[in-house]
Amino acid sequence: MVITQIDKPTIELLQKAIQIVLEQNHIPYRNIGVAEEENQLLFLYEGKDHKVHVFKWSKASSIGVNIGTLAQSVITPILPHLRLLS
Repeated sequence: MVITQIDKPTIELLQKAIQIVLEQNHIPYRNIGVAEEENQLLFLYEGKDHKVHVFKWSKASSIGVNIGTLAQSVITPILPHLRLLS
């Protein structure tokens, strides 16, 4: 599914796609979430340290992108950091 707008159903699908990417890469987590804040989307990650870590990217750059592709592009660069937090 290609993202045409940022709304609640799209954010929920993106969160599920990110969860799948984390599971495929064997990254455990306590909680995860995706939220929007003004012109940014936020990936919220709670690992074993019980702290919430926030990773941000532009909402505008998400329009026209496949949800699975976006989830991969958000998670892949931060995999080493997430492994340290898990």
